[in-house]
Amino acid sequence: MGLINLPPNEGYTFTHSHAEQEEVYIVVSGKGFILIDGELIEIQRGDLVRVSPRAKRAIKAAQETDLFVICAGGVTQGYPQNSNSRYLIDDGIPDYDDIPPWYQDNPDIIAKNYVLKERMLKAQAKRKQQKKN
Repeated sequence: MGLINLPPNEGYTFTHSHAEQEEVYIVVSGKGFILIDGELIEIQRGDLVRVSPRAKRAIKAAQETDLFVICAGGVTQGYPQNSNSRYLIDDGIPDYDDIPPWYQDNPDIIAKNYVLKERMLKAQAKRKQQKKN
């Protein structure tokens, strides 16, 4: 389970999917949007949205209100796959090049996502090198 609390008009700066984890987003309070495979869906208090593992998703709070969401997910046994993982379920696949429509033309977000992508690639290379040794 994850708790997501977004201030007004704030959202994810990139989409992500999962290898196996199915997720259900439970809107506890506020209003906003969830982007699933390019489809923008309005969400509000009381809504539940199921997202299949491979679907790319991102969420954003509406302009006038916070958005508080519980994200519940689960996978089969065997997680975390990496013993040094920061997360119990470490099958997330970020797509730093897939910027949601609310940030697509924002140069600061594009630059931020570039830094995040470079950091991820560096960490992946380091883990690959450690496996060889």
